[in-house]
Amino acid sequence: MAGQDMDIHEHGVCVDKKKYRVKCNHCGKEMQSWSRLKCHLGSVGHDVTPCDEVSLTVREMFHDMVMKEKPSLTPVKRVIGEVRMGNGHKRGRKQDSSSKSVSPENVNPAKVQVGNGHKRGRKDSSGKSVSPETVNTGAEANKQDLLSRKSQMSIGRFFYEFCIDFSAVDSPFFEEMLRVTNEGGGQIRHTLPNSHDLNGWMLQETLKEVQDHVKNIKESWAITGCSILLDAWVDQKGRDLVAFVADCPAGPVYLISFDVTGIKNDVNALTSVVDGLLEEVGVHNVIQIIACSTSGWVGELGKSFAGNNNKVFWSVSISHCFELMLVKIGEMDSFGGILDKVNNISEFVNNNPAVWKLFEDHSNGIDMAVSSSEFEFVMPYLTLENIFKAKNKLAAMFASSDCNKEGIKISKFMKDSSFWESVERLVKSTSPLIRGLLLLSTANNQHLGYIYDTMDGIKDSIAREFNHEELCYKPLWDVIDEVWNKHLHSHLHVTGYFLNPAAFYSTDFNSDPEVTIGFISSLVRIVKECHIQAKISTQLEMYTLGKDCFNEASHADLISEIAPAEWWAQKASQCPELQSFAIKILSQTCEGASRYKLKRSLAEQLLLTEGLSRREKKHLEELAFVHYNLHLQSCKAKLSEEQ
Repeated sequence: MAGQDMDIHEHGVCVDKKKYRVKCNHCGKEMQSWSRLKCHLGSVGHDVTPCDEVSLTVREMFHDMVMKEKPSLTPVKRVIGEVRMGNGHKRGRKQDSSSKSVSPENVNPAKVQVGNGHKRGRKDSSGKSVSPETVNTGAEANKQDLLSRKSQMSIGRFFYEFCIDFSAVDSPFFEEMLRVTNEGGGQIRHTLPNSHDLNGWMLQETLKEVQDHVKNIKESWAITGCSILLDAWVDQKGRDLVAFVADCPAGPVYLISFDVTGIKNDVNALTSVVDGLLEEVGVHNVIQIIACSTSGWVGELGKSFAGNNNKVFWSVSISHCFELMLVKIGEMDSFGGILDKVNNISEFVNNNPAVWKLFEDHSNGIDMAVSSSEFEFVMPYLTLENIFKAKNKLAAMFASSDCNKEGIKISKFMKDSSFWESVERLVKSTSPLIRGLLLLSTANNQHLGYIYDTMDGIKDSIAREFNHEELCYKPLWDVIDEVWNKHLHSHLHVTGYFLNPAAFYSTDFNSDPEVTIGFISSLVRIVKECHIQAKISTQLEMYTLGKDCFNEASHADLISEIAPAEWWAQKASQCPELQSFAIKILSQTCEGASRYKLKRSLAEQLLLTEGLSRREKKHLEELAFVHYNLHLQSCKAKLSEEQ
């Protein structure tokens, strides 16, 4: 992000267009104008209340942006304990027993004595009298600034020396560490840990805390069930490795890592590994397995598991399936080479400063650059959309500039009307998929109750883009259906669609035999007791007809603002067996392990244990357990903030 201006609209929302009121997405504070929000986020301006919730990285970016635009503004210092972190207000100190926050602004200068009696005043450069208090305050501020810079440089050198990921400073544990270290205003001396402490008693204390955290999550599986996520990769040594994560509404849990290099061609051995993991987790707790790929040993295991294993459902990460759809559409004959040509345009403009300056002059605010996305594979298609939006501006730029050999080559196909027709068709073909993926990737929509309905909506959008001309949209539908039917669609998704009240009680609910068959199949697979199956079948009539507890609950205004699983928890107490079944179905995610961005280096080290003693192996296992579960805990907290 360094060197780039951030989009202020990603950090705030307009709440009153007439009065130009905007609200900060981080702390919820309302203020006048987007410009003032920039100052609020960057902690700049004497009359601005800084945001205490924004991350250090974002604060510094907006601070630099505002200071560049308005260099006359004054930064506001922000202090954690006695260590300054960026800019902002100093945290209020506590009054003795009342614990009320006291800010520096609320201290009455008349009641603060400096030294013994009055001292002769000094004068500033303009000849005005300057009080001793002002001089002392200024000197103290300069001293604090020097200490702040020194402490920040020490932290920086530590990160650089050990190549620690810079995003570590955004962790709540990092800020908590600095705050705790500086409690007491620097009067209490804290002993820094050494490597022996970190590997010894500190690791054991943290291990106990993490074990308690994991235990609490595991206890929730009896109510919500869980999904097992596979994260498979090939390391630099050519080994096929895989990590397993159990995911549920209470949070993700790291389970174990395996080296499957020696058995990757033996489906029976691979199945045995997964079956053993299911037994350890509890087969009755696992609703589905979500794979990260459809190829290699993972794909072969998926075929075997889906065909022969009746214990749990097998699915593939929704993002990977969408990636397959986009790639297959981009490779269709009718779009031959379009993405490559678009990439050439983007690289040519971005890599030539003079050309980029010309584009800026012609762009009228259109930005051809693509902002970061959670899914790297959508970037070429977002670039495609931006270049199509800038079509006329690009044409004007090339018409008014002298181009080199590469520029002349690009200019030729940009003047070709068939090129732009292909770009437009590809944008129409892919944009509904990208919007659908982004919708499903938001924290509130990641449970599988939305997949079935969303896929139908995507196909309808593509048909509308082509004015319902079947010759245009049917080949695209075929690509989507191929991936959907082969890798993603299952009875579990149909059941989620049926039990999602927002879909079921809508006027366009599609009640066909596939839905009935899917529900029965899911019920038989997940609920083993015949007498409970019978009770659920009886209670189902109340839900389908909107009777009794479902009467008022089926009204649209009572459904739209609540997650499907939470709706069942609140509204269906009269049907406990059906309620329990619905909660387990609707609590499952549709995304795989990629959303948690696990760092694989520790797992690779853990699985390279040749020559290690039993004690050393145990130590590595404990370290991996602590690292991955703390990482997952932090990821869960960030995702919850986004809801």
